[in-house]
Amino acid sequence: MIDKTDSLLKIIGVVHSSLKTTQDPPVQGKHKMQEATLEIFPEYCLGLTGMQDMKQLVVLYWLHRADREVLRVYPGGDRNKEMIGVFRNRSPLRPNPIGISRVELLEVGVNDLHVRGLDAIDGTPIIDLKSPISNTGG
Repeated sequence: MIDKTDSLLKIIGVVHSSLKTTQDPPVQGKHKMQEATLEIFPEYCLGLTGMQDMKQLVVLYWLHRADREVLRVYPGGDRNKEMIGVFRNRSPLRPNPIGISRVELLEVGVNDLHVRGLDAIDGTPIIDLKSPISNTGG
């Protein structure tokens, strides 16, 4: 049995980006040069310890403007294609709109991270940061 009270997310920070609306992020794979700042809330800043030597980072974020009732979409928004389920693609429209991006870590501050390659819009809540999976155990 799943205890749903254990399913509460903690927002650890917020994205600051030049992308202001849900229409601003570029199509998949086209955001490689987009820079953003990840502001980490004071109560979570100790979690940034040791990140200065990292070159990449995985950011998980809450797509707070997504429609959570959609279960089928047109791939790439192309209505000439047959609809597919949201679990088959990377649409932000889904029951739990969690975004994930592997980004280049440019700079680590006391309570912020400057990154390149994030397609989240300004004000997007950050739910977690992770080291990328590597074969060297890092």
